[in-house]
Amino acid sequence: MIKIIHLIVTSIIFLTLSACQSQSLNNFSPEYEITQHELIDQIWSVADQKIVTRKDLSLQLAKSNIILLGETHDNARHHQLQAQVITELTNSLNNIKHSPIVAFEMLNQNKQAAINQFQSQYYSPADNTTQLNSAKKVELFSQRINWEKSGWPEWEYYYPIFYSSIDNELPIIAANLNIKTIRNVIKQGSIVLDQQYQDLLTKYQYDEPLKKELMKEILSSHCDMLPEKMLSPMLLGQQVRDLAMTQSILSSLPKKTVPDKMNQLILIAGSGHTRTDYGVPYYLHQEAPELKIVSLAFMEVSKGEFNPTEYAKAWSETAEKLPFDYIWFTETAAREDQCKKMREYMKKKKNKK
Repeated sequence: MIKIIHLIVTSIIFLTLSACQSQSLNNFSPEYEITQHELIDQIWSVADQKIVTRKDLSLQLAKSNIILLGETHDNARHHQLQAQVITELTNSLNNIKHSPIVAFEMLNQNKQAAINQFQSQYYSPADNTTQLNSAKKVELFSQRINWEKSGWPEWEYYYPIFYSSIDNELPIIAANLNIKTIRNVIKQGSIVLDQQYQDLLTKYQYDEPLKKELMKEILSSHCDMLPEKMLSPMLLGQQVRDLAMTQSILSSLPKKTVPDKMNQLILIAGSGHTRTDYGVPYYLHQEAPELKIVSLAFMEVSKGEFNPTEYAKAWSETAEKLPFDYIWFTETAAREDQCKKMREYMKKKKNKK
């Protein structure tokens, strides 16, 4: 199974591909390669090693402080389900007057000022002249953050999540570092980062066996086409992004957050960042062990694989269990051959030299 998560992130940060052009929502009809499979819409509890009901999952999410919703970026079904989770959590919290915060990997921290300005202008405005319907607000939001130039998949893929967030007037947090910073980290190393990140990287150094395993995963997920000298810098870039999102989450929660109160934050991110073994959940457990954290990954089904435990190997050759708390199995998106695209890119890059 190709890890499309890594491939798309690579496209955004390293290949500097132009962003896809948006299309009308009325014409948006994503295609799926696999739509019939006995695991589709089944929810797997990794701890209990069994299928659970949606009600069971909802009860666990409602009791959590931080909920990480891992996705495959170009699977529209993942975003529809994420939006449903956000709406359900919002409705369940309304009775006690708490609203969840929604943080996004797709939003870089230099967009936060524009986001704050948008929310100040369009969330419960006193001035009737700015009282627009939610659909119009969502489109204005995409313009404010300049999504079309962001390098992420078409806005229509992410529309449901932002609609749910903006319609419910939920605080939106830009959780990721700026692309320029990440590029500089990969080119020059951690020296470009401030002392806070220097200290965190020192605190959370990978041991050599794990580092080798992770670099092997990066190479495999990039079709075995990355030069060896790029593996360590790319692993550093991945870790820095995980740490950045961790810090964004912790700094966004109320200062007096306690486990039994409904101070909730939801992170929307690629599943590679929401894995519990070394992603954002791992760092959150280390930095704030008192908080209740749940990682839910939306995972595409594979032909011929009907046992949920078989999917662990998609994340690591040595994995004995899936690196998430829950898995929600979904249709598999139809997409181009990513390795073919990468070969074409590498060929063009080589010819330019």
